[in-house]
Amino acid sequence: MTSVIFLPAPDAPAGLAQRGQAGSEPGPIAVYLAPVQEVLPAPVPATPPMRYRADPAPDPARVSPAPNWASDPADDARVKAICQSVALAALEVLGGVRPLQQMARWLDPESYERLQLRANLVRGLKQNPRGGPGSDPQLLHRGVRIRSCHLCPVAEGIYEASVVAWENERARAVALRVQLRRGLWKVTALEIG
Repeated sequence: MTSVIFLPAPDAPAGLAQRGQAGSEPGPIAVYLAPVQEVLPAPVPATPPMRYRADPAPDPARVSPAPNWASDPADDARVKAICQSVALAALEVLGGVRPLQQMARWLDPESYERLQLRANLVRGLKQNPRGGPGSDPQLLHRGVRIRSCHLCPVAEGIYEASVVAWENERARAVALRVQLRRGLWKVTALEIG
């Protein structure tokens, strides 16, 4: 946008005043304002991507020390007992011996829903008339015994465990992840093989 402003010039030289008007008053001076242009910031030069380079040896002053964390033996024993109980109870839920609602205290919502879905699928197989004699899947989950439980502390307040359970004629594997949440141990992942 261009604007023109006419201002009287009281101290203009005589040649300009006579050219503007024939009277004794000095003539107006035309002032033109240039259009405003947006000033863009200067371009930033692009840095080349970092390529992999093997550092000769890490500086001992810059290397952070390994965390001095060790699991508490009391927590280990408690979490191991929880893992065994939850694995046994989950297999009993699949067998129809235990109600699913008893697992609500130990499982997070996602694991609870997955166990509920699997229990419903097992129940649906039992009601299928094409199953034939002796094909009741719930009979597989009777008389469950825990054979072993191996615990691995991942971080402070987080454990992973593998439980081997023995049923009528086969072994089952159960994998769990247990986390301390608001002072309570919760199973956040439950996989039954």
